[in-house]
Amino acid sequence: MDDPIQVLVQTIIHGYAVIIAFMAGWALPRGNALRMLQLGILKKIHNFLAYEDEIVVQKMEKTKRKIVRNKKYMSE
Repeated sequence: MDDPIQVLVQTIIHGYAVIIAFMAGWALPRGNALRMLQLGILKKIHNFLAYEDEIVVQKMEKTKRKIVRNKKYMSE
């Protein structure tokens, strides 16, 4: 059997969580503001991933050059 004090505390905590979630949802942007916020976030994610892709390609090219240079050096 659960302690009635704990049940009361749990109920109060859940109530506060619902109130805070409602207030946070009320404060979130809607319509055009939401769309512009999402677009900005997606642009930042895209730019980060595109930059990471360029870095990977540059490292691959650098590694290929080193391999070719080492093969020439080893064959002589």
